[in-house]
Amino acid sequence: MIKVFSYDGKEVEEPDFNDIEKTSLSKKTKNQWVVLKNASHEEISKLKEKFDIHPTIIEDLFSPQTRIKYEEHVDYTVIIFRAIKKVHSVYVKTQVISMVFGESTLITVINGENDTIDNLMKNKVRLESLLKKGKDFICHYIMDKEIDKYIDTKNILGEDFKKLEKEFLKKPGKEVLGRLFTKELVLLELRQLVESTTDLCLSLIKPIDNYISNELIPYFKDVYDHAFKTTESLKTILGRINGMRNSYQSIVSNKMNETMRVLTIIMAIMMPMTIITGFYGMNVRLPMQENDWMFAIIILLLVVISITMYFMSRKIGWIKRDKDFSMNES
Repeated sequence: MIKVFSYDGKEVEEPDFNDIEKTSLSKKTKNQWVVLKNASHEEISKLKEKFDIHPTIIEDLFSPQTRIKYEEHVDYTVIIFRAIKKVHSVYVKTQVISMVFGESTLITVINGENDTIDNLMKNKVRLESLLKKGKDFICHYIMDKEIDKYIDTKNILGEDFKKLEKEFLKKPGKEVLGRLFTKELVLLELRQLVESTTDLCLSLIKPIDNYISNELIPYFKDVYDHAFKTTESLKTILGRINGMRNSYQSIVSNKMNETMRVLTIIMAIMMPMTIITGFYGMNVRLPMQENDWMFAIIILLLVVISITMYFMSRKIGWIKRDKDFSMNES
């Protein structure tokens, strides 16, 4: 589908695309906005011939794999960025929005539905207001709305993260940690998307003769600030996730150290007892073996050694007193 919106100084008209004269985008005409939505091969060919757009640019405009970028050419300037369609459990589904700026013409290419563009095409009052100022203001309107969706998505993911963070602090475990890592995958993809968009906005706030009016620089600076702040917020959330990962590793390490400490204490207490019982368990004649009290003496010796090892362990700090625990807990 190809829709054309033209402003003649009085009102917005919708001429047929076939009635538009074949011309270069660098030539000045009345302000017009050309929208290609789910374009067919025939419509793509018409666009290429009507405005003399290079085949490689046409390929970028209609490819779903095109990266976010800003390019200046002799007869036009190209902007390609991505809108957020839906956030899934482990990835973010996006939609490519491509724009080509001429002297008086803005070409917008999308595949699928987009609320911002669809609503703008229906809202004739707002569309007339934007076209009256210039076709560049339509670009700013679309980018501003879509970056607001970046912020909304970041806020939703941030709230989900806070809930997981509180749950982790109450009861740290593998299940909560696994959900945090899943959330991290989405946040990383969103951060990459926002960072690329931020770099794109940075190119738009420089005063250059690129078929985009310098009057829009303050407007694009506002968009840039929103994108930059969103990037910083995502970095903060990801940093906190990394901190929680380190905390979990510390907790596991401390539990392991505590287990090893208890086992070491048990082994230290049992070792002398094992030596004594092993010594007197040999099938050879030993001193005092025939003494009637020898069994009781060995038992008493084992008890004395166990008590001695216990107090030695407390003295060197292997076994802590109850008051030490209470002090640490407070």
